[in-house]
Amino acid sequence: MKIKSHNLISCAFLSIFICSCTTIKSNNFKPTYPAAGWIEPLPATQPHNGKVTNLKHWWQQFNDPVLVELIEAAQKVSPDIESAKARVTASQTAVTVANSQLLPNVTAEASVSRSRSGSAYPSTNGSMVFPTSTTASVGANASWELDVWGRNNASKHEEEAKLVANIALWHDARVIVAAQTAKQYSNYRLCEGLNIVAKKNADSSHETARLSDLTARAGFLAPASASQSLAQAAEAANLQKKQALECTLNIKSLVAITAIPEPTLVAKLATNVGVIPTPADIEITELPAGLLAQRPDVLNAERNVAAASFEIASNEAQRYPRLSLAGNIALSYDSFSRTFSKNRSALDGLTWSIGPLAVSLPIFDAGVRAANVENAKAQYEAAKVTYESVARNAVREVEEALATLNSTAQRFNDANQAAEGFKISLVATEARNKASLGNLFELEEARRASLQAENNLLTLKNERVLAWISLYRAMGGGWTAALNSPTLIFDQKLNQSEQLEADSIPTDSVPIDSAQ
Repeated sequence: MKIKSHNLISCAFLSIFICSCTTIKSNNFKPTYPAAGWIEPLPATQPHNGKVTNLKHWWQQFNDPVLVELIEAAQKVSPDIESAKARVTASQTAVTVANSQLLPNVTAEASVSRSRSGSAYPSTNGSMVFPTSTTASVGANASWELDVWGRNNASKHEEEAKLVANIALWHDARVIVAAQTAKQYSNYRLCEGLNIVAKKNADSSHETARLSDLTARAGFLAPASASQSLAQAAEAANLQKKQALECTLNIKSLVAITAIPEPTLVAKLATNVGVIPTPADIEITELPAGLLAQRPDVLNAERNVAAASFEIASNEAQRYPRLSLAGNIALSYDSFSRTFSKNRSALDGLTWSIGPLAVSLPIFDAGVRAANVENAKAQYEAAKVTYESVARNAVREVEEALATLNSTAQRFNDANQAAEGFKISLVATEARNKASLGNLFELEEARRASLQAENNLLTLKNERVLAWISLYRAMGGGWTAALNSPTLIFDQKLNQSEQLEADSIPTDSVPIDSAQ
């Protein structure tokens, strides 16, 4: 059956025109970035040569293949990274659903049936027959909610903002896992160094106790002094065993982080024993505060503000009438009508219809829609405050890393000079003791001072390395907002896919302003 209604079609096109002319409220939040400088002075060396692109070579600059291998393994098995990936996938699905609301929903239908009539009809030769007929139909139905007030468009922008925010959190998870693994590895190497020093101390104390016991037996040393030497040797042995336990526990932590079997990991760690992975020859002259805009958590907070603003527009649009349009077109075939009907085209052929053009007008909802708008506005204000807090925290982390780098640089020469001086004093005391010009107590005191100075120097080196790692983390870990992808990717499949995405993005695109 054909339906013609010029008025209905005119109304439909008028509604489409209104929809095309309707705009939504855009996000008017302008994020305030930190100042162009820092309170803490820049140290003599900085992690990435003043170029964000060089951050991708950050871990290679430690000249420690084991460190890079452990970070790669940790990122592949991290549950936080996998959870972040799942959230990205969910956001991509939500964006697809939101986009579909702006377009017509079209479904195709097809049917065929065969039946036999209970009535007799004359055939061409004059006899009566009970005809068997076949009917078939194929067509398409379409329905479309006209986005007159921009509700669906606002929902689409909201989901797109959430997608960018979740992608940023995915990159943030990768950066965090890399930094945590590097810190754990550096702490293990420090533990190895301290254990070596503790073993030297235990061996030396044991030898001193043995000589003290022999001297006391010969009557040249008081028994109380010999007992004190034995006690000091036992205490040194106890501390060394405690330090060895700490190293064992660090290995087990690395096994849990990387999922590498412990025997395999121990074999890998057998190289460069006690050597703390320190980056060398890395210098820059400036560290602009604008680099904070590349931090994934900062972008995530900013995109959450944008999403909240679009949610306001979406809830506001729900207070107004909703228009929807439906239609269908079909092609049908009926063998019975073609055989027995005088008008063969009356019951089969092309049929179509447009309508109804339906309007849904909210009249009374007990204030639910208005309450939703107020709630969305409150969430928007909360998102702005959260963004400002995240930005301040980012500045704090950078300032703390810079302060630690400066402090360790200033203390290093003093600690190194103290270690060298106490070592020279120990050598001189040992020489005097061998010449019978000194005593064992002076030797032990000189040894303890030398070993403590060596421990302090190792701890200071590790503190400086951890400060480098903290600065790497505080500056976003090499992640770039312009390409919306991290520069440090160890997963080859992800690396290839993200590189393709990066190559397809114009160099002047800035996702942070996409919704404004």
